[in-house]
Order: sequence, then structure tokens, then C-alpha cells
Amino acid sequence: MKTLVVFAHPVPESYNTSIFKLVCEELEAKGYELQALDLYEEDFEPRMSTDERRTYMDRDNTALSRKSRKSVEKYMQQLQWAEALIMVYPTWWMGPPAILKGWLDRVWLPSIVADFGPDGVKPRLTNLKKILIITTQGASRWRMALIGNPPRKMMKLSLKAVTKCRDIDWLALYRMDKITKPQLSQFLEKVHKKIQCF
Repeated sequence: MKTLVVFAHPVPESYNTSIFKLVCEELEAKGYELQALDLYEEDFEPRMSTDERRTYMDRDNTALSRKSRKSVEKYMQQLQWAEALIMVYPTWWMGPPAILKGWLDRVWLPSIVADFGPDGVKPRLTNLKKILIITTQGASRWRMALIGNPPRKMMKLSLKAVTKCRDIDWLALYRMDKITKPQLSQFLEKVHKKIQCF
């Protein structure tokens, strides 16, 4: 299976990096076609330019639109190539890191991911058959459940709207700053098992 793994954490020795490396190793061992995208290592520019914003909804593929999208062309191609997507990142302030949000803003363009019209959203990223989100966060599971887990809800609903993917899974490590080393190891084992079944 063609799988794109997108990673967003600025610290190379972080626990999230351990998760990312484990995911890539397991997928390669399974013989998956893999493209690994480390947004920080790539030095991805998360800020949308003025021209990008002006041509954001452009379906006519004008010269300005083509010029403004040139810097993200390879990322759009990765997205269209993939049959499966895995995102590994920490949840900060109820959302993904700014660099990952910028990747979503700049790469997941209306002309790439969906057609928006009077009849609603018509998904275009139907090549994605499986999506897995692996995240860490400081809040506890019960606190997130109490408020409806906005990060999970936002990501899953948005992805479903533009992919038609029914297999969207969420794996979160809660209370990241308060748990023990054995618990960190247990979560890595959970990730291992999840990838084995992916």
C-alpha cells in the first residue's frame, strides 16, 4: 500500500520522533511503499502567501494560481499518490503544531481535495482509503472527553469530508507530561500493534 507518513515535531530526540521512526520501520518491514515527510526537517513554510490566499478557490488554473502553487506542488503530488495517510504529531493548544496546520492550509487546496459548490462538498481525495492519526497531548483523556475532544473531532470530520474515507483512526497518548517511562513504552507497543494491523 502506498503510504504517506507526515511528521511534525521540532525536536529530533522527542518521544514523537520515536513514534515516527517506529511507524516508518514497521511499514517498511511490511513491504509498504512509503514516503516519509518530516515537515521540520523539510523546513516547510507554513505561512500562506498573499497570492496563495488570493487564488485559494481558483478552479481555472490561472497563471497566478499556477505560480502561487509551485512551491507546494511536490506535496500535492505526495497527497494524490498516497492510498493511506498517517500523521504523527503533538497536540498543542487543542490543535496540531503550526507547521502541520500550514501544510493542511497550503497543500490541501480546494482544487486538490474537494469541489465546493451549492450542493456542498464533493470529495476529490478518494485515493485515500485509510487514515491514522497518532498524537500526544498534555490533557487527560477524561478532560478531553468532557469537552468533546475538539482536536479529534476537527481532524476526523475534516478528513472524512474531503476523502470519503471510512477508515479514520485516532490513537492518542494523554497526560504526556505526567506519565512514567513504562507507560511511554506501553504506548509504543500500542503503536506497533496498530501498524501491524494497518
